Amino acid sequence: MQRGSAITNSMNARNPKKSPPTQKSIEMGRRIRTQRELLGFTQAALGAKIGVSENAITQYETGRSSPRRERIPALLDVLGKSIGWLLTGDEPDEEVRAQTEDERSILVEARKLTSEKQRLLLKMMKALKD
Repeated sequence: MQRGSAITNSMNARNPKKSPPTQKSIEMGRRIRTQRELLGFTQAALGAKIGVSENAITQYETGRSSPRRERIPALLDVLGKSIGWLLTGDEPDEEVRAQTEDERSILVEARKLTSEKQRLLLKMMKALKD
């Protein structure tokens, strides 16, 4: 019997069952998905930009896996976010604080819009840069 359990243990070590996503990994995945969508990227496009497959992005967004350490800088760069945002959802003060009166006015008015209209406004603002 001892031999049988050694074989079973060996098989389990090679093929461990994945544990379900944690609440923190699910929340991080939601942040990644939301930011990706705000930027207008498909999962395939984001994956190509950071050197992973579309399936890897799906795994990140569902919380079933997390980006490998070496991929995080590229992911944050493409998403335009900080490591603090990725891990906790917190934005550094300098990113969310209005710097000028015009910025403050834009933020005040944007916050009055529905999230759908905010996304449209963001796209329009990005188009103005071109």
